[in-house]
Amino acid sequence: MNKGMLILLTGLIITATGCASSGPKKQALYTQAETNAMTLCIGMSDTAWTVANQKSRGVSKEKMKKQYQGRPNAQINMATVDKVYNDKFKYSWDYTVGFFKECAANMAKVPLSRSNMASYCMQNAMIAGVAHDHKSSGAPKSKAYAYFAKFNNQTVNGIIDEVYRGNGRRAETKLAVWTDCMKPLGP
Repeated sequence: MNKGMLILLTGLIITATGCASSGPKKQALYTQAETNAMTLCIGMSDTAWTVANQKSRGVSKEKMKKQYQGRPNAQINMATVDKVYNDKFKYSWDYTVGFFKECAANMAKVPLSRSNMASYCMQNAMIAGVAHDHKSSGAPKSKAYAYFAKFNNQTVNGIIDEVYRGNGRRAETKLAVWTDCMKPLGP
């Protein structure tokens, strides 16, 4: 994606910062029920991202399962661990995007043909999560920029800037980015 790229979607112009311009609003891309269900997929995808990264580093399935035992939503998380370890993939990021789209199709009944913009918003939330991890570890913002340098994109840098300005917890930060991105796409 190029710097400052604009995306025209259902009569709304969404800028690189995710803000919608004024203009005639056409039919929403996602219903409130679809958005709510896909919001649950954000949490599951975060678990899939974490597990996929650990699997790629050679962490055993049993160790990952122990990490999630006794936690809230343990049953869903354990099923996610099983799924990630049973699936084959090369890149954790791409795997997580596919995981989200599959979750959206199954939980929100949003077919793959309609899930691209929600996937874009989910990836924005992933960027926020990674930026939050950098910030929490004490890394300067430049490290987060460097991590995403291959994108060379104002949207990514804007998300990183927002994370470093804020003081919310990781989950809250990711949810806020997801919600802001999805707002112009819903009812």
